Amino acid sequence: MTPSELRSRLKGIYVLAVTPMNEDLSFNPSALQSNIDRFIEAGVHGIVVGGTYAEYPSLTIGERKELFSAAAEATAGRVPLLCCTAASGTYEAIELGKAAKEAGADGVMVTPPYVSEVKPKDIAYHFEKLDKAAEIPILIYNSASIGVHLSPEELAELGKLPNVAGVKQGAVDLHALVRTVAYASRDISVMCGSDGLALGALASGLDGVTSTNSNFMAAEFVALYDEFRRGENKKALERYYRWQPVRELARKYGQPAMVKAAMELVGLSAGPVRAPFRTLDAEARADIERSLRQAGILR
Repeated sequence: MTPSELRSRLKGIYVLAVTPMNEDLSFNPSALQSNIDRFIEAGVHGIVVGGTYAEYPSLTIGERKELFSAAAEATAGRVPLLCCTAASGTYEAIELGKAAKEAGADGVMVTPPYVSEVKPKDIAYHFEKLDKAAEIPILIYNSASIGVHLSPEELAELGKLPNVAGVKQGAVDLHALVRTVAYASRDISVMCGSDGLALGALASGLDGVTSTNSNFMAAEFVALYDEFRRGENKKALERYYRWQPVRELARKYGQPAMVKAAMELVGLSAGPVRAPFRTLDAEARADIERSLRQAGILR
């Protein structure tokens, strides 16, 4: 898939698939593949694996490559697959990008480097090196959570690189999303990176939403997107605000532990989380179950 082809497909709902683990904390590829089948059956438009909430910092390089291969086998070209190849070192990110390409991914998702004292020129150099080495389209992941956050103007400049197809704008300020569309959307797709801004982002002209919560409510996110596209604004608003108890859970318990607990409640395989995260106890799971029922996710 070329960068322009991926850009045209970067729209709709992309699941930020978590990494299922066995009880001994080893990666469970068969569970990931089963979950991907469920996501696609629910109508999602794309899959992202190996991201921040998929616990990539606790995975070895070998495990990340195994994850890419398992995901590509499961997706089998039905929807675009992006593999997160974020790394603080440029050459590690290049190595992972080559592995994603070899596995059969359609693109890679990459954060800025997050080493101490990295400067704007260093970040630009990082992406220029990736772009020159890339044999696969790039989705820039702009996330304040890693300590490096790019402005809309910087994203627009990086969007001019030949292999950059889009940006996952993780800002939680709607104005930053609007400014990113204004400055960058002529060259690249702009995807919302925050579940909490999903509907506002779509209404502001963003192409789609990448969501961690969609792991356990993929059909709900697809329904929201479809209602928005059909102009059924009242239905979309009612659905969006019905989810508020679920959005509160992420703040209360943190991701990915909350998401994995919710997935188990709706019949998907997720397993425990790796340190430094802690798997949630029975009391927390009961609280999550109540919130899912309140939001209409569990009946």
